[in-house]
Amino acid sequence: MAESISIMGVASYHPTTPEKLDVSKQNTLIFGLNGSGKSTISNFLYAPEQQRFASSTLNIEGDYTAIVYNQAFVDDNFVHSSMQEGVFTLSEDNATLEVRITEKTRLREQLADAYRDIKNKISDAEQAKKDIVDSTIDEVFKQKHAIEKTSLNAFLSGFKRKVSFYDQVKKQKGNASDSIDSLDSEYQSLTQNDKTQPNLVILPSPPKITDEQVALLSEPIVGSSSSQLTEFISELNNQNWVKNGKDNYLKDSQKKCPFCQQETIDDTFRSELASLFDKTYESNVQRVEAVLISYTGAVASYIDSIKAAFIGCSIFDSNIHNVEPAFELIERAYQDNVALIQSKVDKPSSAIELLDCSEKLKPIEEVAKDINQAVQSIIARAKKFNENKNDIQFRMWDSIRYHTGNLFSLEKNQIDKKDKEIAQFKEQLSRVERIGKKVAARIGYLRSKTSNIDETISRININLKSLGLTSFEIVASNNPEQKNYFILSRGEEPKDGEAVFKSLSEGEKTLITFLYFIEKCNGSMSTDSDLTDNEKLIVIDDPISSLSQNYIYDIASMIHTKIIKGNRFKKVIVLTHSLFFYQELLKLAPQGKDKFNDKYSLYRLNKKQYTNAKPMDKGELKNDYQSLWQTVKDVIEGNAHPVVLPNVMRNIIEYYFGFVHKKDKLADILNKLIENEPEQGYKSFYRYINRGSHADPTNIGFMVDVDHTAYLERFRAIFKESQDEEHYICMMES
Repeated sequence: MAESISIMGVASYHPTTPEKLDVSKQNTLIFGLNGSGKSTISNFLYAPEQQRFASSTLNIEGDYTAIVYNQAFVDDNFVHSSMQEGVFTLSEDNATLEVRITEKTRLREQLADAYRDIKNKISDAEQAKKDIVDSTIDEVFKQKHAIEKTSLNAFLSGFKRKVSFYDQVKKQKGNASDSIDSLDSEYQSLTQNDKTQPNLVILPSPPKITDEQVALLSEPIVGSSSSQLTEFISELNNQNWVKNGKDNYLKDSQKKCPFCQQETIDDTFRSELASLFDKTYESNVQRVEAVLISYTGAVASYIDSIKAAFIGCSIFDSNIHNVEPAFELIERAYQDNVALIQSKVDKPSSAIELLDCSEKLKPIEEVAKDINQAVQSIIARAKKFNENKNDIQFRMWDSIRYHTGNLFSLEKNQIDKKDKEIAQFKEQLSRVERIGKKVAARIGYLRSKTSNIDETISRININLKSLGLTSFEIVASNNPEQKNYFILSRGEEPKDGEAVFKSLSEGEKTLITFLYFIEKCNGSMSTDSDLTDNEKLIVIDDPISSLSQNYIYDIASMIHTKIIKGNRFKKVIVLTHSLFFYQELLKLAPQGKDKFNDKYSLYRLNKKQYTNAKPMDKGELKNDYQSLWQTVKDVIEGNAHPVVLPNVMRNIIEYYFGFVHKKDKLADILNKLIENEPEQGYKSFYRYINRGSHADPTNIGFMVDVDHTAYLERFRAIFKESQDEEHYICMMES
């Protein structure tokens, strides 16, 4: 709501949730029972600077000065003061100057209107600038959605909100024309290489044998020359055959030759045969066998390592790098060497030389060289990853700026145009302010020549007499140090207005303080005041709390004719607990629905745990009696605290039984219900109902924590006992 009162964290208002009332219309009428939170509103408007109202706000457009009638106003101006500041009005014998002041006042009001109009134009222009920027932000932000679908989304960290994204783009120069798609592809390639940086293909060293092993393999291993069999076996060149026969066919106890089957194998033969294959021979054979084992293992490991070197490189592709045939060739070549060594084991007397496999390795080395060149290129690029990443990131933002350049150009042109308008408006505003100050000074000068408090004194006294109050009046103070002050008097020489005020009845106090307030609203508090009526926020809080019904109409009439009529003041806010007074104000308001709704806002304050302000329609509240029944229903519906029930019920009983002339019978009914009441605690409820509206409520404490249904049952029992239950049902259902 544009113009509003917001109350929070004070008295009966919620500590964290503000209660708001729309006061954007000319007149706001607020109805609420005592204790519902009315005084909190008027006290806030009377002294908003107090610390207790730190969380409450009043939002009213333009300049205004609040003039508030409430108990604080009465205390400050009458209870705690023996005299009142004078209210200055124009004398009737200064008609010419009055016309000039009226003209100047009208001119000042026109200037005030012009000032507000220019301020509104400036505000509109500032809002238009904001709308232009917001629109540009929205359009530029659309680029973000396209980027989010690409790998460049990583660069949006910290810039995913509209304003931060817009600010980042705006500060670029817009020189890069790269497309988002091309930057996306470039960044994907960069990140892919960074994430899977390949290893070089490092070929293992080929299997090797020592020079000693080469010599071992290249020399025949022969038996001992000391054996008689040596020369014969050498001639036959069958040493390997003999050795094999010895190991495989000649048993320790055998005497027959396995070939001739004669008993030729004796101890002498065995000794010569053992001498032939002595320990040296056996050692050399074992050395060859060891070479076979180590070389076979080295070959297997070598072949596996070659394959692993290629497989371990992430850019190796068997479909592109066809090395399988080369693997087979090199493996076959080394297996041939294994076979040669095996032949040496089988025939120790043979001499062998291992084959050179280097030529078979060259095809593999060529493929590894090609792969490693590619790996080195990737590694070189990866070393520059951060540099390349930052470059792509910069070009992305600059590219967005490049492709949104027309949006920023349009924004600048529109903003420049609005800035020019604002500068012109501010110049006009300055001129209006200068003229306004001159007019205000002139009005102050004219008022100082013509204004006095005599007219105010006369009007207040006339109004007092018209209301039938003749026992006191107001007079001007005769104290030279308190010139232009009022003082209350009972006809004798005025001495102490405070004492006179204390001697008045509550109703008289209300009337004199309110008449003074009316004059204060319509006059000035100094001779040179330049405060115009349309800068006055008038607030009236329950001016009829101590008045009889006869005066309520007069007060309502005064408020209408002196305050509301003519729409002279900035705003008028009236708060009351009296439904009769509230209805009188509505009767004096425009009766046409459109005219009424255009000028009036209506609120009702309810209090359960906290105060709640609810907008009302004009015909929502009927009369005092119906309002009392409505309060009962509010409690049932949870809109009011049950603590009010006994007092409200007592008022309903007094209204109704007085109207139907059954007051005498009521006492008998209540006494009977007291005697029959089974619950001792509820007997006091009937006694409370039976005591008269101004009795001392010593028994009120019993009702605080009782369920409201218990009251309703006993309340209904009163009507049932008097044969009027039908009326109870009618009022509860209406």
